[in-house]
Amino acid sequence: MLALDWGTVRIGGAVSDPEGKFSFPLEKFIDSKNALAEIKQIISDLGVEKVLIGLPKGLAGQDTASTQSAEVFIALLKSQLVQPVEILDERFSSVAAGKTLASQGLSEKSQRDMKDNIAAQLMLQQYLDKKL
Repeated sequence: MLALDWGTVRIGGAVSDPEGKFSFPLEKFIDSKNALAEIKQIISDLGVEKVLIGLPKGLAGQDTASTQSAEVFIALLKSQLVQPVEILDERFSSVAAGKTLASQGLSEKSQRDMKDNIAAQLMLQQYLDKKL
């Protein structure tokens, strides 16, 4: 599985092991400008069978400007991929990722390039844990 933490500048990504027990962050984030091509390449390279994507919402679950932009991207993914695309609630994933990285002594600046992938990893691991 491939999990995506959508953002306007970069998209975080994580993949599961073949047994669907553990999640691992991608080595680098996905550039939003080339997102579809990069995602297709990851799917091809790793044999991904399902794509999960976090839908950004406000704290109370309301739609935001980011929600609408993400929904456009999700519709594009669904139209361009043969793999099923499932939407997840991503509230708090970036906050949790930031706390995880901060607990390891990383500054906000140091976290920038890792945070989105860690957020995707946390979303994916929660999904996998529910399936076990």
